[in-house]
Amino acid sequence: MNKSKALGPDIQHLYTYTELPIGATSIGLPPGRKTGLWRYIRPVFEEKIPPCQDACPLGNWIQRFVTMVAQDKLDEAWWALKLENPFPGVCGRVCYHPCEEACNRKELDGSTSIQAIERYLADHFFNAPFSPPIRREKQGKKAAVVGSGPAGLACAYFLAMMGYGVSLFEALDQLGGIPQIGIPAYRLPRDVLNKEIGDILSLGIEVKKGCRVGVDLPFSRLLGHDAVFLATGAHLEPPLNIPGEEYEDVYRGLKFLSSFNRKESIEVGEKVLVIGGGNVAIDVVRTLFRLNRQPLLLYRRTSAEMPAFSEETHEALEEGVEMQYLLSPTAIRRSKGKGLVLECTKMRKEGLDEDGRARVVPIEGESASFQADQIILATGEAPDLSYLDQVLHLTNGLIPVNEWGQASHDKIFAGGDIIDQPWTVSEAIGSAKRAAIAIDHYLRGEDLKEIAQEGAMARTIREHLGIDGNAPREGRKIAAIQDLNLNYCVPRARRQGNKLSLSDRVGSFDEVNLGMAHEEARQEAERCLSCGVCRMCGNCYLFCPDAAVTLDTEAHRYVIDYEYCKGCGICHTECPVGAISIQSEGEV
Repeated sequence: MNKSKALGPDIQHLYTYTELPIGATSIGLPPGRKTGLWRYIRPVFEEKIPPCQDACPLGNWIQRFVTMVAQDKLDEAWWALKLENPFPGVCGRVCYHPCEEACNRKELDGSTSIQAIERYLADHFFNAPFSPPIRREKQGKKAAVVGSGPAGLACAYFLAMMGYGVSLFEALDQLGGIPQIGIPAYRLPRDVLNKEIGDILSLGIEVKKGCRVGVDLPFSRLLGHDAVFLATGAHLEPPLNIPGEEYEDVYRGLKFLSSFNRKESIEVGEKVLVIGGGNVAIDVVRTLFRLNRQPLLLYRRTSAEMPAFSEETHEALEEGVEMQYLLSPTAIRRSKGKGLVLECTKMRKEGLDEDGRARVVPIEGESASFQADQIILATGEAPDLSYLDQVLHLTNGLIPVNEWGQASHDKIFAGGDIIDQPWTVSEAIGSAKRAAIAIDHYLRGEDLKEIAQEGAMARTIREHLGIDGNAPREGRKIAAIQDLNLNYCVPRARRQGNKLSLSDRVGSFDEVNLGMAHEEARQEAERCLSCGVCRMCGNCYLFCPDAAVTLDTEAHRYVIDYEYCKGCGICHTECPVGAISIQSEGEV
């Protein structure tokens, strides 16, 4: 396969008409009459935000790393990915990929498999020595990070790259938070997680494991640091408040997963009921399936309202897990024989609740009971913030923060599952990144409110450090499919990666999703439409009838000479990616 080279025509070559597309009539010809005075509208190179990047909670540089994979420039793709995400191997497996839901190509022949491409890069560079994408000189100040889940480790990563010393405090004897103790190995192999944790720690982060703030270390001691980032996660499992849930054979979902993943002794009965509809509940039933059990999952709403990721629910059903809906637990009692009996009220849908989900109400006089050896309650988690010593006031059990993660105490920032946002790995990393950027401003003595009011508070590292080169996010529109010239889009079927066969999943914790090979990933990356971002295809240069478009060889960008541009708009029309806008002459 030939290596990709710079797109666009050679400006040193005098082309003949037969070498050019129909409509390109002036390439290589000497400049003629300066027709810029005819113009009442002007084309402007104005890159937009790809919708995938806008939808990504952690701000991945998606268009850049996907384009680099398509061009076989893997080192550049890896650099762009690790600049914004310390956990590409983790996110390439467990992220719910809202980027793909937003992908414009979804409207044509299926969204680009962005997550699979991210996973491919992480696998490709798994054994490569880690080198940080950037390393700013030491700033002489130090931050404390409490909690080593995705948010805590991500904040430590970004702060260390920006030159700050970091002390990381973790209550457990392992780093990684919920991905370490809660996500099963068939979804997230531990060598992948631990490799990425090792990369983060290689930046010189000081780690104190087995140190529970509020027990082993007073919270007030943390305030001796220049800044504090809290990311202690949601590890409590509130009771259902039904009779019998205190029985010995009644487990909590996260506790069950933690004990199993940490290889602690745990007995599992033959017949197990799992209550809940979230990701923890699905992880529990799929774990039980691999232990050769046949769990039954009960959920109080319908399948459409289950908060678990749809892909995980689909795979659980594919594996043969039975699920029943519209059943709400009311009591647990001892069976006359061996085991337990779960009593449930049957429910029915009645309108919508305040979150827009179906409201369910009991059906009077209708109930159901289920026998089981064990019952696992996976009905939600909550943070334990008792360590705060009332330094911060809580709202609905969470730490209230502003949009960049700062709490009511100027020195304290928070992220992950202890603030009001969706509780996912990518959201956690995104909140940590925003906080790290704000901490950088704060430790430099800058006014955060003033920066935010000016619209200058970045949400990505590339924008914060001036690496991207584009206008600030607030000044750019999101590229819609209507902005693109789809005549240049070649239909291609979507690739989604390979999976372990159903027969091989029984009794095995081997990873289910097997990823893509190099050529599959490269071809899938070629499907990216590069929405709103110039990919140097050369159309504007080739089609300009006035030779007004030239190539700036130093910046490797096309520019418009407005002395010759008469505003015909052909470049705008022929741009495949919608990176050229039309403005009225004189418009600011």
